[in-house]
Formats: sequence, C-alpha cells, structure tokens
Amino acid sequence: MEYQDKYLLKLTDGRVEPIHDLEDALRIVIVDEDTVGAKDITFAYCKFAPHTSFHRKHIHEYSEEIMYILSGKGICGVGKEEFEVSKADTLWVPKGEVHWAYNPFDEPFEMLFIYTKPSLQKAGYKVVEKDDQ
Repeated sequence: MEYQDKYLLKLTDGRVEPIHDLEDALRIVIVDEDTVGAKDITFAYCKFAPHTSFHRKHIHEYSEEIMYILSGKGICGVGKEEFEVSKADTLWVPKGEVHWAYNPFDEPFEMLFIYTKPSLQKAGYKVVEKDDQ
C-alpha cells in the first residue's frame, strides 16, 4: 500500500469475514489490527439479504459496539428490547450486553459497525443461549 493510500480505504480494501450463524449476509472488515494495524478499534460494513436467518444472540465481553444503518430496515435487539431500525438510525450496545439482528423484510439491510477493540476476538465475541440473558 502506498503512503497516500494508507489512510484512504475503499470497501474493496476490506477483508470479507463470514458471519457463521447467518446465511446470505456479508461482513467486510475495513479497519482492524490485521487490515491497518489499528490498536483500539474495528470498523466494518455488513449487509443482510432479505428474509435471512437470525444472527444469534451474542455479546462482546470487552467491547462496546455502535451500529449505523445505511439502508433498508431490520430488527435489532439489545438486552431485553427489540427495535425496528432503518436508514440513519444508530444503535449503541454497551460492553457485555446481549444483542442480535435479522432481516425479515423484502429489501437488503445495510449497516456500518464499530467495536472498541481492534479485533472481533479481542472484543470477546461469544454466542449466548436464549436462557443466558
């Protein structure tokens, strides 16, 4: 990567990282410790196809998360609450809080998200069972 390109990143510069429990979804990590050497943050794009399966309830034990909805609409849950989200909505997930997302609608649902750790592993990603919340 040339010096001037080091700070300007395109979606195509990111790393495709599958969401194992969600079919027909795309996650592209643009900024993290592996892509650019980030020390404190992960920034990524995610697209859920219409009528996709449920992104299971999970936590990030060591990280907060922010999701910003780019287009479409979806269902996101945090704690014991569930919300219909759409373009320009922002969802904040506190450290260690159970959360999930899915798209039961007829159009794609796109978002950007940020973790306050430089990788999914360091964020402490862990799937939780329904009874664990």
